[in-house]
Amino acid sequence: MKIIPVLSLVVGIAGAVLSPLAHAETGKCVLEVNKKTYLDGTCEIKINDKQGSFSIGAGDKHRSKYFAYVNIDEDGAHGYWNETPDSSHAHSDLGDLKRDGACWVNATARVCAYKK
Repeated sequence: MKIIPVLSLVVGIAGAVLSPLAHAETGKCVLEVNKKTYLDGTCEIKINDKQGSFSIGAGDKHRSKYFAYVNIDEDGAHGYWNETPDSSHAHSDLGDLKRDGACWVNATARVCAYKK
């Protein structure tokens, strides 16, 4: 008899994990690396999970020449970007980032996502 509630819980958790949490919207994005601006204007912002991980410029409909990801977990935030224009993945490390309003920053990078 106890198997049914446990099985229901497992199925419920699997459904929550497998359901798509990401949603995209258009907003204003800023990507600065080593004091050079690579993205500053309208772009697609995608919120990837409940913790707030997000991407800017990496949209399915309107991919920007440059894009970045900020991955947030219980230990903080870490960023990546596609340093090579029009490349298909964010292969360059931006390091650990701290939140500053709508931006995540460190000594070399600034990744911002503003709602329109």
